[in-house]
Amino acid sequence: MNYYSSQKYMQRKILFSLAILPLLLISGSVTVFGQANITNATSALNQTEVSSNPNNEIIQLIDSGIASINNGDNDGAKKSFYQAELALEDKPDLSSVEKQIEASLKALKDSDTKASIMHAEEAKKNLI
Repeated sequence: MNYYSSQKYMQRKILFSLAILPLLLISGSVTVFGQANITNATSALNQTEVSSNPNNEIIQLIDSGIASINNGDNDGAKKSFYQAELALEDKPDLSSVEKQIEASLKALKDSDTKASIMHAEEAKKNLI
């Protein structure tokens, strides 16, 4: 009787485990799927904000200048920052951004790439 009850107990344990396993797998899949949808929705929202920003061209010029500095191309960075500054000439409401770009150019002329990037990033923050 003892052997029979322990064998019955093992069978129940195995059947219970087999019944629970699919439920655990399904619940894990739903969680992962939900997280993926949230990530995709957030990415789409961020892309919409950037593409609908009226200052997108200036932001791209600033990004290009920063990338040029990081690649060691200070002349390319100066060109991008000058173009960004020209684009800002027609926008008096963005005079603080223009001053940041001017400060970035001055720092670049003084070979201070860290300060140049810092000013460019600050200008970009004010555009977003």
